[in-house]
Amino acid sequence: MASKPAAPQPIRKAWKFCPRCGVTVGRKGHNPFCCEACQFTQYFAPVTAVGAIATDPEGRVLLVVRAKDPGKGLYGLPGGFVDVGETLEAALTREVLEEVQLEVTSYRYLVSYPNEYNFRGFVLPVTDMFFVIEVKSFDSISLLDGEIDAWHFCNPKKKDLQRMAFESNRKALEFFLSQRRKQPSPR
Repeated sequence: MASKPAAPQPIRKAWKFCPRCGVTVGRKGHNPFCCEACQFTQYFAPVTAVGAIATDPEGRVLLVVRAKDPGKGLYGLPGGFVDVGETLEAALTREVLEEVQLEVTSYRYLVSYPNEYNFRGFVLPVTDMFFVIEVKSFDSISLLDGEIDAWHFCNPKKKDLQRMAFESNRKALEFFLSQRRKQPSPR
């Protein structure tokens, strides 16, 4: 009989031993973690991720359908985690190219929101940074196998926003749409 997987838990609560001296952790879940024996300290600061809001010439937003959990089958924005030693801008360009094969030609910072990402049973705190991007062309759009199941352009409505895999993506889109409504229309 297969055992039931453990419930997801914040990464800070998963530490059972000090990584420096190996002593059993007395007070789990505190941020920062501080070993009572050797005073090793670890802050459980968020990791960083980027998300891209791309619009086609008609102003419709590119949404992708996630191929895996968390959020399998739900909408997302092209993007992902920032690698060690990588700038936000380099991660943005890399992730968009990897996920949907689009070449970013310009970007502007939009907004950030906190997020949580359940990775193999451990919940990581994340700060998601969102950018509005322009791409060379949408002609080359294709999907990264195993990451994205589908894509489409739309003018996100309430029903679309409710299908977002992450609250941070939904909030970023809502912010983007509110900013767009405030802009004067071209004459």
